[in-house]
Parts: sequence; C-alpha cells; structure tokens
Amino acid sequence: MTLQRALEISYSNSVELDTEKITIDEAHGRILSEDIKSHVNDPIFDNSAMDGWAVRIEDCKIGSKLKIIGTSQAGKFNPPPVRKGEACKIMTGAPIPKGANSILIIENSKEENGLVTILENPKPNYIRKLGENITIGQTILKSGTLLSPFEISLAATSGNWQVNVVKKPIVSIISTGDELVHPSKKLKDGEIFESNSFGISALIRKMGGNPVHFGHISDSMEELRKTLNSASEKSDLIITSGGVSMGEWDLVRKIMHEEGKIKFWKIKLRPGGPPLFGTWKNTPIFGLPGNPVSSHVVFISLVAPWLNKIMGSDENNGYKLGNRVKIRLKDPVKGAPGKICMRRIYVELEDDELVGHVRTHQGSGNINSLVTHNALTLLPPDTEGLAGQLIDAIWLC
Repeated sequence: MTLQRALEISYSNSVELDTEKITIDEAHGRILSEDIKSHVNDPIFDNSAMDGWAVRIEDCKIGSKLKIIGTSQAGKFNPPPVRKGEACKIMTGAPIPKGANSILIIENSKEENGLVTILENPKPNYIRKLGENITIGQTILKSGTLLSPFEISLAATSGNWQVNVVKKPIVSIISTGDELVHPSKKLKDGEIFESNSFGISALIRKMGGNPVHFGHISDSMEELRKTLNSASEKSDLIITSGGVSMGEWDLVRKIMHEEGKIKFWKIKLRPGGPPLFGTWKNTPIFGLPGNPVSSHVVFISLVAPWLNKIMGSDENNGYKLGNRVKIRLKDPVKGAPGKICMRRIYVELEDDELVGHVRTHQGSGNINSLVTHNALTLLPPDTEGLAGQLIDAIWLC
C-alpha cells in the first residue's frame, strides 16, 4: 500500500499516554500535554530598551541641554516624573518615568554639570510598552508543543514554573537473526555484528521515547513468542528488526500472521518496502526490515510520525528527524517503479542554492551511506532523478 495509507492505518491504532507535572528546569525536550497561559503582561510595565535618558521628545533638538532630575533603575519603581526641559537617567529594563515619551541613548549624549546635552535625536521606539509581547491570560504555548530553550524561557517569563507534559513512551526493541552478535563479542564464521537495535534506540531517544533493549534473539518461534509477550507487558510500542520479508526464517511475519494482528504488510517505498504494522496482545508493533538503511528509512517515514501522533504533536510542533526542502540534483539518482524512492544524497549550499550530491553506492545494507550523506530524496513513484532537476528531499537533522 501507499505510505500515506500506511500512516493512516497506524494512526488509527494509537495508544493513550499518561501525563505528568514537572518543573521547567526539567522540561527541555518534552511535549506539552496542556496549553500554557501567561500569568502576567510582558513587559509588566513600560520600560527602557537602552541605557540613556528618559526625555520628552518635544523638548529635544540637537544641541539642547536638559536638566538631570534623577535616575530610574531596574528593580526600582516610582522614578521622578519628567517635566518640560528635564531628563531622567535610565538603565535598560528600568521603568519609564511619568511624562517621558522617548529615550536618548547614552552614546548620543554628553553629561556635564547636572545637564545632559543632546547630540542626536532620541527614539520613541526604545520604550518597551506594557503587554506588547504577551498579555495576562493569553495562551502562549499550545498542547503538543515541543519545549525547546526558547519555549522554556517564555514559560518562565510568563510566570509558569511547572508544566504538564506527556510521559515518554516506552518502546521495546527486539532484533532477530541467528547470524547476529553483540558488538562487544568476537565474530565467528558466518556471523555479523548486530547494529540495528542501537541505531533504532538512538532514533527513539531523538523522538522523545524511552527505548528498552530486549537484545537479539535467535530464529526460534518459541523464543520470539516469549520475548514479544514480555515486551507487550512493559511497553507502549514494540519495534522488531528483521524477519518481515518472504524468507523461510522471517519469523516475525510468520508469528504475526498466525498469532498477532497484522494491519498492513509491505508499502510502496524504497528502500524499506516490507515493513509490517499490527498489534501483539493489543500492543502496537512495527516490524522493520533487517537491512540497516531500510530500518532507518522506515523509522523516519512511519515510526517517527506515529510517535509524534501518540504524544499529541506533529512534525511542525514536535520532534523531527529532518526538514523537507527543495534541492537541485548535481548527480542523477534512480527512481523506483511504483514506489516513493528515498535515495541518500549529500545536501549543501552552492551559489545560493541547495544542491544534492551522491557520494557512495545506495545499497540498503550500506549503513555508511547514511553517514556520508545527510538527506533523502523524495522521488515520486516511477520518477527518475535527473542531474539539474529540482526535487523534494528530507534534510536530516
């Protein structure tokens, strides 16, 4: 089926996550579960954006001298009012004295014998007006927003010390295959190092989840069943790696067909065509291909949007693994009959335009191709990517 249809089916098989209240000091990288409203106006009062003099603009001409009547300091209130022919020294953030309507910056003035001489015209826009940024009761952050340093600073500015966030989803990872060996071990003939679970774990963390490793298991229906049962009891989502294609030992597909519930199997995507999605004892499960590039591409295309969805967010407000951009191909890339084609390319800025190069071969087993490139093409089905052509791509981040 199409990628879009696969997403729709997976979205309809969601889970409800709990929420928790935490301080903003703990909130970086979390998703809001409730809107945040401001408890104050920002600014709370009219204040100066610069160090200088609070003056009446109508009194000011270059060369004029104004009488200094006092100082307005940040953290102090009730500065002396400014009348005709007067100036009040003022610091950045300090309240604007009554009567003043402009700020003469310190660099454009000369202070001598209790008088300030105007060297350049003052500016009314150096006054920050009460509530010009946010107002009391205003919704400043929506539910589903990913809290970055900017959002956290805004929450603090608005008087919010604690926020309600979605609990991190627990995602179990199961890797399958007799040939797999942990990277800490020594290889024997016919063995390879298991890598997918570590890359998938990192992707889960990047998407705000808590990965739980169940290690790699042998090609045994009994062991797979036992592991799936254990994972379903402990997690919001199960991800398997390998065992979903057409081979005799593709046991994930087999056990899901016989004992689980498959919602879809195979999508029109290259690389990564044979993933499955379903439920095991009511726990959602994504079965990813065993080839490392395919597993990563399927995670980016299917699993990441699903995780955003269950956390009440999306790629615009929540976690993202890349940004959609327009790039001009410098090298040709092959398309795929009937499938969206996500080839690896390296994107960079060249002559004020984003361009894409091919640096290595495109085999789905070549994880190095995801290291030496930084983007994925989004070639529509039955479309070749020609050198010089402008195409859509995902610039990975």
